[in-house]
Amino acid sequence: MSGADTAGAKSEIARRHDEIVASLSTAERPLTHEELVTFMRSYLEMIENEWGGLAENIDEGCCGDNADYTWNSTGHRVETMDLGGFAREDYSDWDHEILAQWPNVQPPPGLSWDYLAEEGWPRQAHVWVTLGQRHYDIEAVEGVDNPFDLHDIRRGLVRTLRRTDPELLERLSGDPWWEGSIHLADTLIEVPAGPRMA
Repeated sequence: MSGADTAGAKSEIARRHDEIVASLSTAERPLTHEELVTFMRSYLEMIENEWGGLAENIDEGCCGDNADYTWNSTGHRVETMDLGGFAREDYSDWDHEILAQWPNVQPPPGLSWDYLAEEGWPRQAHVWVTLGQRHYDIEAVEGVDNPFDLHDIRRGLVRTLRRTDPELLERLSGDPWWEGSIHLADTLIEVPAGPRMA
């Protein structure tokens, strides 16, 4: 991916992003959280201003492309991940030995690992990157401790429950986490709040 050209000249946003990528893609030391956040903010700014916008990026299912681009741009110093990374090889259930290595990864309020496995969530398709114990995607540029807090997964859970188990969603809807998830599912995708690149 590269920045948009205007009469052959890159925009300031694209030049700044290219400088960040150049500094990160060749470094040999471990990547820091701060460096990854700087990259993610710059990448989000590129998506918003140069590549069609965040809503279009998410609607087109670009999470895998986003994770691959982040992996390549940071010199392969992050890991790409999806919920299947916490599952057994056949995706039939969660691998509790793997989950034990990720203590902050917990099912959403009111759901169990068994329920999520029965409903096929180990096969859920959202892809993100990890650094240490944190999970980052284009809507969580600062990272989250639990991938079930990633907005795309939260929206997916609400949409799935609306279709498969609306009574359960109704019972869960009073929980603040679920209230927020329902709001995410019912509103237009917006650029996350936070500092912009200067």
